[in-house]
Amino acid sequence: MKIWVDENIPMGKEAFSAHGDVVSFAGRALTRKDIAEADALIVRSITRVNADLLEGTAVRFVGTATIGTDHVDQAYLGSRGIGFSSAPGCNADSVGEYVTAALTHLAVKEGSEPAGKTLGIIGYGHVGKQVERKAEALGMRVLKSDPPLRDAALAAGQPAGGFSDLHALLAQSDVLTLHVPLIKTGAHPTLKLADADFFARLARPCVLINSCRGEVIDEPALMAALDAGRIRRLVLDVFRGEPNIDQNLCARADLITPHIAGYSLQGKLNGTTQVAQAFRSFFGFATSWRPVFPAPSQPAIRYPGSGSDPAFLHYCVHTAYPILADDRRLRESFRESDAGKAFDRQRRDYPVRHEFPAYTVLGLPEEKRELRSRLAGLGFRVA
Repeated sequence: MKIWVDENIPMGKEAFSAHGDVVSFAGRALTRKDIAEADALIVRSITRVNADLLEGTAVRFVGTATIGTDHVDQAYLGSRGIGFSSAPGCNADSVGEYVTAALTHLAVKEGSEPAGKTLGIIGYGHVGKQVERKAEALGMRVLKSDPPLRDAALAAGQPAGGFSDLHALLAQSDVLTLHVPLIKTGAHPTLKLADADFFARLARPCVLINSCRGEVIDEPALMAALDAGRIRRLVLDVFRGEPNIDQNLCARADLITPHIAGYSLQGKLNGTTQVAQAFRSFFGFATSWRPVFPAPSQPAIRYPGSGSDPAFLHYCVHTAYPILADDRRLRESFRESDAGKAFDRQRRDYPVRHEFPAYTVLGLPEEKRELRSRLAGLGFRVA
């Protein structure tokens, strides 16, 4: 059996080699000729999987080690009897921690706190739920909008699940964070969801975070909203036209990162594990595979004995995930002759980032009950 695995999928060889020859490939360079004799194809979001790529090949199974599936023509796969699996929820905690790191970074920058502010979550799947949990641990009020989930609940005769109307959410939120799939047609399209009308409905200057798909935002409308003062802080992990992104827009943002919100080590290995299991199930293999998760080189965070509680919480978050380093690397890459290649290289060579539960907070006094609760709610271990 020949199994083609994107070179950016961690432990891809280890996960699949028990059942055939594993061939690594660069996701943007893959051609139909390359995989003519492949039995299985394991990709990430940068590879378009459709008839143009697969027609006439031997591929019988496609897996994407991502939560998003808009890069895969599932209707075509179904028509050809080709098995398919994605990895729903694999990096939800990682993206939740990305939003947490962005919020706390902006709080330090502004001399404010997330607590007491209203966070509007647009898209309430696996990621949205983790974002809500962490935002509540920060003391934020949370509103959420997800028309497909709301409609499905109502159609089944169930409560609407506490979802807000999108227009009401826009009018009440201090911070907006986007977690929707890219959907171009149907009852609830998300292509250019954040358009001129979207920004016009904001009742006050807002923070906007996008870590789902770049095409969910109408970038000219966003630039106009920035000019009008409707968006006061901007965090972008995803962009239209990746890997060749609009550097003028980037210059207006407070934080920019190269589509790595879900790139924690645990998130990536969860994706590998889920797709590897689906591959085995499809082909009828009885074996299983589980990665060994290494610990951080310095897994302990010690309470210094003084200082404010918010400052220590921020310190814990940014010890685990120094988000500003990702921003700095991306901005520095704009000096290179081929910024698009640099964007992809940063994703390929992304440094190891452990999730919050890999870190233990030591020495926190028992009387720091609220701080303990907040840190535990974010996922840290508190000894």
